[in-house]
Amino acid sequence: MTKTLNELKIIIKKKNDVRWLGKRMMAKRGDPVAKAFAGSLHAAHDEDFTMVGKFSSGSFGGASFIRRGDGKQGYLAGLQNHSHLTLRMLPWEDHAKRGMYFFTWKGGFVCTGPNPSPPDEWLEDVLDRSRFDFTKDDEIPLPVWVTNDLDPNAVLEFNPSGDGYVRFSFKHGPVVAIGFDALGESGKKEASFIHHLALSMLPPFLPSILTIEANWAPKGWPEGKALPEASAEGIDKVIDAWQGLTMNEGLIAMAVQRAVIDAIDEGLVLGDMWIEGNDLDTIEQGLADHAGSIDERHLTAHMLLASMSEGPTDEVGMRINPRGDIADRKGQALEIMTGTSCGNILGTLWEKWGMAGLAGLGIEGEEAEEIWKKQNKKPQPFGTFLKGLDSARSQARRVARFPTRSGEFSGAAGTIHDLVLQGLLDGIGKAERVATSRHASIDEAAASWAWLLAAGRSAGQDWHFESNARDRAGAWLAATKTLLAAGESLLATEPDEVDASRVEWQSAFDALRVVTGESI
Repeated sequence: MTKTLNELKIIIKKKNDVRWLGKRMMAKRGDPVAKAFAGSLHAAHDEDFTMVGKFSSGSFGGASFIRRGDGKQGYLAGLQNHSHLTLRMLPWEDHAKRGMYFFTWKGGFVCTGPNPSPPDEWLEDVLDRSRFDFTKDDEIPLPVWVTNDLDPNAVLEFNPSGDGYVRFSFKHGPVVAIGFDALGESGKKEASFIHHLALSMLPPFLPSILTIEANWAPKGWPEGKALPEASAEGIDKVIDAWQGLTMNEGLIAMAVQRAVIDAIDEGLVLGDMWIEGNDLDTIEQGLADHAGSIDERHLTAHMLLASMSEGPTDEVGMRINPRGDIADRKGQALEIMTGTSCGNILGTLWEKWGMAGLAGLGIEGEEAEEIWKKQNKKPQPFGTFLKGLDSARSQARRVARFPTRSGEFSGAAGTIHDLVLQGLLDGIGKAERVATSRHASIDEAAASWAWLLAAGRSAGQDWHFESNARDRAGAWLAATKTLLAAGESLLATEPDEVDASRVEWQSAFDALRVVTGESI
């Protein structure tokens, strides 16, 4: 650096000696900055400028310059455009590679030698020229600049906070903080703040003058409670990507929040909120921002509470996204992503925790099991399901009276059994459509015809059945009528007589199985 400055002093003394400048600018040896400077001074003696070029650099910018001598074009452009804040640093890039530091701003351009010590005026100017509006609190001894949405005292304390921000701590003292809201307003054509800051110094190596940290915690995170160590690792990766210009500045806030949420290994995460997950009312309040009716939210809270009581399995947590899809997560918390409706949460959790949710609504036992099975087998939208819950409860109570279930038995007796149950519980019309549909065997056809005869729905239906099926059904008709009558009696009986009616139903069904030739 000293050699370059000494050569520049010599050239300045010879600035009016055009012949000498001409030799110096073409010299094969000597300092390259001095060579370009000599060429620039030589060009200044011209009355007409005929060899004007255009220099452009992705990092330093571009400008017109006069080509003169054997100096590097970038050096010529930088020396001839000293008012260009970034381009004027280019001639000094070799010195920067050797350990010298340079800082440029509207009011000056300095080299601080091997120690990166930016002047106070440099920082003030760089912040003023950025796309952010910074304010400085003059009551704090340490210089602290923050965007309008931040408290400078909180920035200095740097405790986990829902007011997310990125903090730049300069090694010579000052602190700068940018709120997540301000970061998120980045336009595609606006220069990254990191890029803007780095290109105001040479070499553009920010870690030499500052450290960058990000601070965010989900709403509800206990005051004074440290975030998991894994969150710091995730944030560091985001900051590195930002400094490396491989991440859009507008996505920094989202990426930091995701890094923190992914690391949380306990409790329940609802969007950007954290709760412990052991209190029903707190869970229900946390679901306020998730689409769904009051009833859906109440049922969802009961099911989430049940899942939290069980805790994570296989040392992994679970994430439910807005589409209702499930994914494993490293942190052992249950996470419901922002935008996930209560309906999608219910659909995801129903198979495992639906019974617990119904129990929370006061529906238990066989009644709850029947409602759970029906919704699990043929899911309805949960808004519709809950509106029809009274009806579903009534139907579940009717189903629960029977000691046997549809689909439990095979053969002719099983077919008659299922048709009797369907006719009694779902309506005789539905059972009739099943009975008159295509049959896989003679026994199935005979069983269907036996039920039609017993239920009084056989008129005009005989063309669906072959004569041998109708003949076989005649032998089963009496037992079928007995089973149908037992079913009607079971549904009509008083609650205190249900057990006796169940015995009658079971006896009638056992007799039917004997008649159809099936073992009991």
